[in-house]
Amino acid sequence: MPPRPQPKIHHIHMRSHKLSILVTVPPSTTIAEMKQEALSALISPINEVDDVPKVESDNDFELCKESKVKGRPTEYEVLGVSKELKECGLASYDTLYIQFRDSSGELLPVVVQTPSIDDDGEDPSEADFGGPSTSKGKRKRMEQDG
Repeated sequence: MPPRPQPKIHHIHMRSHKLSILVTVPPSTTIAEMKQEALSALISPINEVDDVPKVESDNDFELCKESKVKGRPTEYEVLGVSKELKECGLASYDTLYIQFRDSSGELLPVVVQTPSIDDDGEDPSEADFGGPSTSKGKRKRMEQDG
């Protein structure tokens, strides 16, 4: 079987705090171009995420990828701005993380908040699961139905 061809476009997900930025770019896109895409989203008036630090230029943050050991994330590796996505080993649908700089130019830790599966803000009640159904139709026989 012939080898699979490389994708002609990558869908890259950039994350920080509660903010997600999705871009579709060719694999030959440089990290500097990705930083410009991120900067455009970060300074946009649509960006209303409270905890995200304010930036003025692409020198105020770096793009990082997650390093994993045995499938577990261990640290974040800052990507060189002159490298292309394919040179960084990024595939389509990979995630990059935005690492901000403080006022002295030092890199701050990466902060990413993953939303919960139950994003309604309510605790699921027992009535939602496992209770007897009032609707007609086929259902599993419960022990008390005897």
